[in-house]
Amino acid sequence: MLLMNKIAGTNGLMVALLLGGLFMLYGCSGQAKENEIVKKDDAKTKQSATKMPDSYWKKKLKPEVYQVTRCSTTEPAFSGKYWDNHDPGTYRCSNCGELLFDAKDKFDSGTGWPSFTSAEKNSVDTAPDNSLGISRTEVVCKHCGAHLGHVFDDGPMPTGKRFCINSASLDFNKAK
Repeated sequence: MLLMNKIAGTNGLMVALLLGGLFMLYGCSGQAKENEIVKKDDAKTKQSATKMPDSYWKKKLKPEVYQVTRCSTTEPAFSGKYWDNHDPGTYRCSNCGELLFDAKDKFDSGTGWPSFTSAEKNSVDTAPDNSLGISRTEVVCKHCGAHLGHVFDDGPMPTGKRFCINSASLDFNKAK
C-alpha cells in the first residue's frame, strides 16, 4: 500500500509539472501570435515599441526576460536581482527603457519581489488577470506592453497599493 501511494504521488507530481509546463508554453505561444500583428503609428509612420512583432522581442531580450515580460510568467520569489536592493535610484522597463518606478517608493513587502507603493505618472497600465483561477490586476509597461507583475490593495499608506514587480522586467539606474 505504501508503495502504491508513493507511485501515485510521484505520478501526480509528474502530471502537475507536465501540465504546468504545457500551460506556460501555450500561454506564451498565444501571446506570441498576438504580438505578431504589426501596426504603423498613424502620426509618424514609425513603429512604436508596443507594436513591435514578437520576433523583435525574442531577438532583443535575454530568454528569462522574454519569458517574464512577453509570456507573462513569474520569476521565483527571492530570486530576482532587485528584490533586496535598497539603493536610491530609478527603475526602468527592461524591454524599452521607460521610467517606471522610483526607489523612494520601494518597500520591503516580505514577498521576495521588488514592491513599490506607486508607479511613475503615466508609466503603467493595468488589466484584470484571472489566470491561475484567481482574480488579480496585471501591471504592464504603458510604452511597450511588457508584463511587469501585479498590483494589490495591501500596501502601506499613503497609497495602500503594492506593485509586486518581477526583477526581470526592470533595469536599475543608481542615483549619482
